[in-house]
Amino acid sequence: MVAVEASRVRGGRRLQSAYQGHVTSLLAKRPARRFSGRLMRQFPIVAARVLLRIGACREAYELVMQGQLGFRSTDLASWTARELFEHGEFEKAHRLLSKVAGQVDLEREHHLAFLKGGLDLIAGDEAAAVASARKAGCGYSDYMRPHQNMAARPAQNYVPNPLDSACGSRGRLFDLCNYTGQRLTHVGRGELGIGLFERALVAQSQLRGNVVPILSAELAALLTRLGIPLDQLRILAEEWTSQIGHLGMLDILFRMRDLGWWSGRPVLVVRRNLVANKPFSRLFERFAEVVVIGESVSQTIGEELLSLQRWYGMSFNVFPLPSGDVVPWQEAGALAVVQWEKEGRGHPLRDEYDRIFGSRAEVQDSFQRMREAFGMKPDDWYVCLHTRDAAHYSEVEGSGQTHRNSPIESYLDAVHFITDRGGWVIKLGGPNSPKLPPMDRVIDYARSRFRSELMDICLIRHAKLFIGTTSGLTNVAISFGVPCALVNCITTDAQLWTGGVRFAPKPIRRDDGTMLTQAQLTSSPWRWRQFDAGVLRRRGAQPYNNTSDEISAVVEEVEALASGRPPARCPSALVVRWQKQLAIPHYYGASTISSYYLKKYEDAFLRSGDDAEVPGNR
Repeated sequence: MVAVEASRVRGGRRLQSAYQGHVTSLLAKRPARRFSGRLMRQFPIVAARVLLRIGACREAYELVMQGQLGFRSTDLASWTARELFEHGEFEKAHRLLSKVAGQVDLEREHHLAFLKGGLDLIAGDEAAAVASARKAGCGYSDYMRPHQNMAARPAQNYVPNPLDSACGSRGRLFDLCNYTGQRLTHVGRGELGIGLFERALVAQSQLRGNVVPILSAELAALLTRLGIPLDQLRILAEEWTSQIGHLGMLDILFRMRDLGWWSGRPVLVVRRNLVANKPFSRLFERFAEVVVIGESVSQTIGEELLSLQRWYGMSFNVFPLPSGDVVPWQEAGALAVVQWEKEGRGHPLRDEYDRIFGSRAEVQDSFQRMREAFGMKPDDWYVCLHTRDAAHYSEVEGSGQTHRNSPIESYLDAVHFITDRGGWVIKLGGPNSPKLPPMDRVIDYARSRFRSELMDICLIRHAKLFIGTTSGLTNVAISFGVPCALVNCITTDAQLWTGGVRFAPKPIRRDDGTMLTQAQLTSSPWRWRQFDAGVLRRRGAQPYNNTSDEISAVVEEVEALASGRPPARCPSALVVRWQKQLAIPHYYGASTISSYYLKKYEDAFLRSGDDAEVPGNR
């Protein structure tokens, strides 16, 4: 491959890409294995690039360091450091960039400077991290943008405003901690990211206590018009509305306020074109002031308001509980769901939907026309079905989040169970989602002319139950109080699930066939390794889809629940064993694992001993 790369023969890159999976498998079994030969001495830079492309980043690092190749090619140094970061080799990446940084102008090599800043943070050197971030921002204005989560999807060519400079080192630290913390989660080291998210909160508190932000006359007038003093301002930035699952998180955030867990005057800042589901986002208009960039405020004032989140933004990543503990946001949300249900409270967003859309004739007419077009009678009941597939995000199989996907064929027995009981099944999803085979009383709404954002939530609102997975639409069903049968679940996060949820995780097995236990799935290190398919593969593990019998069983349990009948139950001793394996009692909110799944995998899933971690280390 080095010879092919050096001679620039066509097809060489495809060969390297094809070989990568094999290399990953070999390194999972023998991390010390080497792939380079004698040619590397003649073409060291080419050899290092080939090693990076096939996934042998540790060996590439050794080659780069031994030959001091980073001085000859900063691109190679940066590439090597990025790949080391992806593989969790933070010390090696930091050592490499620290060595190269002394020989280059970091304001010109701004991406390298920003990467070094994150590695400085992980190494515990905050002063160096801030210095690196400042140099990155001097060379590239996008690094001056306030940051909490990549889901905000910011545009490039950011124009900094005075607040981006006034925030100083604490503001740089706020942005860098949030960014690096999220990237740590992406590469399977989320336990390190939690500490950085908490550090971002400390930096925010220090900034608020030491630097009074000077607002433009226009922004000051906006806050005056809204009647919001600075000390009461709580900014909810764009990441809260850019994905439909995040909108469901927003529902829980406002429930936390009702529980007395936080106070203040929230301002929801959005760009209309980035809102995941506009009708669903309308349901929050009575819970917060909504500022639409480009409509209710100018682009300039909107960006200035977003820059204020370094002082007054609500964290998207962690939440300070009333006890004083700072925990991952989803863990706090799951605890809030448990407390909410204990107090017997209702479903605020369902009430808002009914108030805004329930009596609108055009909504009801569209809903009835769709039902009639597919042959449904007025009193026919239905369930919604949503599976996660690669089409929505144009994913490449075997990488990123593809391990969360599942084949529609494995759901057909569950579909027949519903239709045999007289119900209909309406499949939600994107227009390019996998086709359902023709079946009686089954509607492939996702690929129909009736599909719209409003109809999506209308169908979920009126469904008898929702069949889904760990994806965004599930949060809509949760917000509306619809009973949920959730299958093929895999996640690093605690879940915002109610008592009306029954679920089945994807079994994850190591290369030797051993199944990960419930304790391992909710504790470090395996909890965080579940985020990415590549991370799991490099750690010698692979998730497997739920089988058709498991899916059908969960659906049967929830259909009974939704019909007022008692669902199948596990022996109480078995449920207690499962609960004891959870790292935190509310990891899955108020929900319960499928009885069938628990009995099927009892011996492997609930085993204890030297080969299964003890729960408690999140």
